[in-house]
Amino acid sequence: MTTFAYIRISTTKQDEASQRHIITETIEKAGGKIDEWIADTASGGTPWQDRQLAAILAKAKEGDIIALSEVSRIARSIVGVLTFLQAAAKKKVTVIAIKTGITMDNSTSAKIVVTVLAMAAEIERDLLRERTKAALAARKSRGLPVGRQAGAKGKRNKLAGRDAEIDPLLKANVAKAAIARILKVSRQTLHDYLKEREGTQ
Repeated sequence: MTTFAYIRISTTKQDEASQRHIITETIEKAGGKIDEWIADTASGGTPWQDRQLAAILAKAKEGDIIALSEVSRIARSIVGVLTFLQAAAKKKVTVIAIKTGITMDNSTSAKIVVTVLAMAAEIERDLLRERTKAALAARKSRGLPVGRQAGAKGKRNKLAGRDAEIDPLLKANVAKAAIARILKVSRQTLHDYLKEREGTQ
């Protein structure tokens, strides 16, 4: 079993030292040790798939541990956190967010946390949709074009404009059936949208 410690460094050395201290102390109290430290300077706004966190998960094996000081080091959005935890669970890798008090393994309590996060992620998506609607209404009120431009063929797919939600799930290797459930569409709708998107690239 390998224990990886991930720290995302902000602007101060004090922040880095604080993360190292709390991770080391907690893991050693539990009788373990840190096998590898990974320090990342990428912004928290960068998707976890494009940071060192993805590299850790890629080489982690079943039974390994990824320790962080707090869950916010994974991502700034609930959707981002959820997709990472789902990807880790798929590989049977335990994630420990110390300050947050979360241990994501295969326990019942961990499954409850994932369920709650999924609900929170849905709320986050609803808020995003509301902001999108408001932005479109504002464009319309100013006489600017909205939706598909003239010449576009066919009916607009329900998933059009939702790439920011879809892409992190695809990158995390979440099953397409699960993605469809999360986005509350049919598997066929997701399939059609991905096929349509591929054709426009």
